Amino acid sequence: MGRSVITLSHDEGAQALFAFEDELRDHVRDSIDSLRDFGIGTIAILSGDNPKSVSLLAQKIGVETAIGGLRPDDKLAWVQERQANGERVVMVGDGINDAPVMTAADAAVSFSGATGLARQSSDFVILGSDFTSLADVFDLASQTGRIIKQNLLWAAGYNLLAVPAAALGLVPPWAAAIGMSVSSLLVVTNAMRLRGARRTR
Repeated sequence: MGRSVITLSHDEGAQALFAFEDELRDHVRDSIDSLRDFGIGTIAILSGDNPKSVSLLAQKIGVETAIGGLRPDDKLAWVQERQANGERVVMVGDGINDAPVMTAADAAVSFSGATGLARQSSDFVILGSDFTSLADVFDLASQTGRIIKQNLLWAAGYNLLAVPAAALGLVPPWAAAIGMSVSSLLVVTNAMRLRGARRTR
């Protein structure tokens, strides 16, 4: 049940049946849970494979929405419907048939082992084929956004205080120059924390 079946036959009829089942990559379910922790509301599997196989896979990894037997234009229509409702869609794919949908998605992710067309249609390419890296991408993106906001707030706050003070003569020019250099150094140092975060993964 839930397997793709191929029949070997000749003029006298069927001679053998082969049942194939997709092998789950390590820690896929944990990765799905991590993606939900980042606030992703809907995780869906859109596939051209046998619907029963897709449904069985979804049950194993804890995904509620799973649709099989889809053509590329069916996947595209599904994504565009979500976008029309104001949702942002991130598409993960690795096949030739995924390319049109990945182009239409708000963001697209593929792996280095994906087909060339899928990689070209992606906004991000994850080196290797480890699905757990997808959660790391969202984590790093979240940290990057947080640090950008911190740096913007710091730079804006310093300029609002230091520049008028220097213009009014409340702060000597040399002190304002040193303060600007220190401010820039703090911004760069704060941004470099992302390199440390990447090394720990």
